[in-house]
Amino acid sequence: MQPRKPSKGLTFFLSFVPGVGHLYLGAMNRGLQIMIIFFGSIFLIDFLRLGAFPFWLPIIWFYGIFDALQKADDYLLYGEIVDKPLFEWQVLSGKNTWFGWGLIVIGSYLLLDRFLGRWIATYLIISWHDLRSIITAVLLIAFGAFLLWGRKVKNNE
Repeated sequence: MQPRKPSKGLTFFLSFVPGVGHLYLGAMNRGLQIMIIFFGSIFLIDFLRLGAFPFWLPIIWFYGIFDALQKADDYLLYGEIVDKPLFEWQVLSGKNTWFGWGLIVIGSYLLLDRFLGRWIATYLIISWHDLRSIITAVLLIAFGAFLLWGRKVKNNE
């Protein structure tokens, strides 16, 4: 008995719910990870009132659609779909991972926003909104300076 051939059109429409297109194609690990990332992000943004982070949701949504379509093309070209997870959990742990640093940055942001903001509003003349704008501007300037004058990569020609 031949396995069914996945429909690219159905994959596209099912992908409007992040991860479902992958589940339809049989990529269970990848589909579940995309679902957890998308709906977990919605939960965290709402629960923690992270007004600065909703930009992340359309990125995940579009990635899920295009990745599912790519997996459908892989089936049409190679006759199989490799269910490779987005993230291997072993890669996310260790000293040099972006995931751990990202959690530290988000946690620090929450502490600053929730607690330091109240303290500043109570004891200092400047408002928390103004100070947050100043901090954001300084961070953007520092990041831009790092990009312009940061690490130099040598060409091996």
